[in-house]
Amino acid sequence: MLCWISCSNRSEQTSKEIQTETIPEVSKWADEYVFLYLNNNKDRIKEVNEYPVTFIKEIAEKNDRSYTIVKIGHSFPDRFVADQVIYIDSLTKEVFEYDSVNDSLELWRNNTNVKPLNGEYRYDIAFAEWGGKSMGEKVTVIVTGDSVKVIYEGDGTLTAKKGEVLAEGILIKHYSGEWIIGEKLSDSQLEEVGGCTGGPAIIDFKRKRFWLC
Repeated sequence: MLCWISCSNRSEQTSKEIQTETIPEVSKWADEYVFLYLNNNKDRIKEVNEYPVTFIKEIAEKNDRSYTIVKIGHSFPDRFVADQVIYIDSLTKEVFEYDSVNDSLELWRNNTNVKPLNGEYRYDIAFAEWGGKSMGEKVTVIVTGDSVKVIYEGDGTLTAKKGEVLAEGILIKHYSGEWIIGEKLSDSQLEEVGGCTGGPAIIDFKRKRFWLC
């Protein structure tokens, strides 16, 4: 089992291939983005001589933006060695890899499906039973911080009434990389989400689609 640990008071939780300890005091919201990054870089970020991958978080300003800085590496008996540093934008939740040679940030290419800024947006409905086709149906998506509400606009023939709330909850990054509308942060580890699974609905910010069965 791979162990990804953040140096902290020990509050252990086990899920999937992740065994971790969290720091409630330092950007707890950032942990899901760190896990997503680690999940997508298992081939190069590995334990060394049975020392698990470790990460340490701090908050700092760069280029007039607030970031959670995550140092990823290994805690050896006499020192911590950072092999990779990532910056997570506190506002947009975008993940950047730090280039120490040029002192610059490069947007992580696997993180293109990012949460939008607060506001109202018009999205297509993607029906899982119809291969993601919208059938002309649209919804209004209202984003407020980490909360979201999806309202049916009555554009097509859906049995829902115009103005009906189709989904409401917390925006959570699922371990698969998809955004879901859940009830609690642990929903990020659910096996079944979206479509006709009966689990939390998936919302695709990149393609502007809200998935229904």
